[in-house]
Amino acid sequence: MNDSPVRRLPSAFLLAAMLVSLAQAGSALAQWQKKYPVVKYGVIPVETQTSTTKTMDGFLHHAEKQTGVKWELYQATDYSGVMNALIAGQINLAWLSGFSYCQTASDSKGAVEPLVAASLPDGTMGYNAIIVVRTDSPYKTIEDLKGKVVARTDPLSGSGYLIPTAAFRAMGKPVDEYFKSPLSGGHPQSVLGVLKGTYDAAFTWTSKNDDFGNLRQMMTKGLLKRDDIRVIWTSDPLPSPPVVIRKDVPPEMRADILKLFTGLKAVDMSLAEAVAQGKTGGMVPVSHKDYALICQAAVDDREARKRKAR
Repeated sequence: MNDSPVRRLPSAFLLAAMLVSLAQAGSALAQWQKKYPVVKYGVIPVETQTSTTKTMDGFLHHAEKQTGVKWELYQATDYSGVMNALIAGQINLAWLSGFSYCQTASDSKGAVEPLVAASLPDGTMGYNAIIVVRTDSPYKTIEDLKGKVVARTDPLSGSGYLIPTAAFRAMGKPVDEYFKSPLSGGHPQSVLGVLKGTYDAAFTWTSKNDDFGNLRQMMTKGLLKRDDIRVIWTSDPLPSPPVVIRKDVPPEMRADILKLFTGLKAVDMSLAEAVAQGKTGGMVPVSHKDYALICQAAVDDREARKRKAR
């Protein structure tokens, strides 16, 4: 019988081929680790910087063990600081709102993409923009708030600015005409302003059963008793805030970071909850198409503002 030489390769040859293959795989990993000895992870402000650092310490330590490189947390006082750092390549990835992802993708000419986002404990996705008032206030409907002080947060916030602005424009009740609508500077500041009486109401965000979002964070930190506020308006569901990564990181690095995030639930749910900023069913992969509608809303908002300025 004439055996093909391809079928009967010497064992030494096979061993050599396997060693080369393993060396190449190991080389790819070593290359990204050598180029990126520090991974810088940005977080949009939802707490004080000290509180956020404490919340994220466990995740950062786990990330370092899993990837073999140092992880550093990057924070700024507002959304634009984190977004600009991501665009400039000063950080490698960041947890953003859906709207701030869209803005970052546009401003960077597509240099970033969503990687993962938090699911709810029941496995569903998404959150809502809401209006909150004090429970003991007389305000029960949107109409009750006409002419009152209803705070928005930051022009780069989806739930605190973009979505309410677009939704109320569509209702024929432009926010900056129907209400007095100052900017609070952040979601906790908005809710605290309502509790103190500085604002009659405010836009913020939460998810089903307040599992994650600003209300959950404030309750966890002892800044809010849920019974002290009432929700009088809720938006349509919005896509969960994504962890966004630069597209120019090596594919092997992206794959390892994706594995890190999606594996948090199996390792320690508290790590996943630290990243999600609340209760979660775990981190799941996402892509640009999951944010297409909110990105279109961002485009529509820019066009509306241009028309108004003419």
